Amino acid sequence: MTDLVKQTGKLLLICFFSLACTTLSIWCGIWLAKTQPVPTVVRSIGPTVTQFERIGELTTTRVHVTDVLSAEGEGYRGSWLIKGDALLSCDMSQAKIVKVDVDKRKATIKLPPLRVISARVDHDKTKTWSVEKTTWLPWRWGDQGVMRDAAMFHAQKLVETAAGSERHLGPAKAQAELLIRQMYDFVEWKVAVEWE
Repeated sequence: MTDLVKQTGKLLLICFFSLACTTLSIWCGIWLAKTQPVPTVVRSIGPTVTQFERIGELTTTRVHVTDVLSAEGEGYRGSWLIKGDALLSCDMSQAKIVKVDVDKRKATIKLPPLRVISARVDHDKTKTWSVEKTTWLPWRWGDQGVMRDAAMFHAQKLVETAAGSERHLGPAKAQAELLIRQMYDFVEWKVAVEWE
């Protein structure tokens, strides 16, 4: 019987020390967790050149152009009511980050000038006003098609020049600035835009 009492006493003693060690471990873990804060990992997602390169061409405005074009040559004179459109775009792969203030979450970005892309004459809406012969010779002289082709080539240039005028560049720049600012408002960055 004494062996049974000794074994029971040893078992109780082992259980007591196991419980005491577990309780002490839990208490030490709670105490260490309260006294030593977990370091905060901070990652800034401010503007990067890579983000701008992914955008590629930022097309901000479609400009519609209407004008009258006159041409003379090859024994003919003609007039056309030209209708066309063009896109004003910014090549974001050329954007540069000028200043970054991570603490205040502010950045300044320099953009390349806007350029006209995809200028086109809308041949469905372009109308011939008149085409007439300018020579009194009764036989065929000159080629009306050559004059018309030259006029349409110049019509394309006319649309491109009109779309790239200062009148259209101002609103297109404002639109590009707004788009970029709104893109970074989502991540709470204030972005200022400068133009080359």
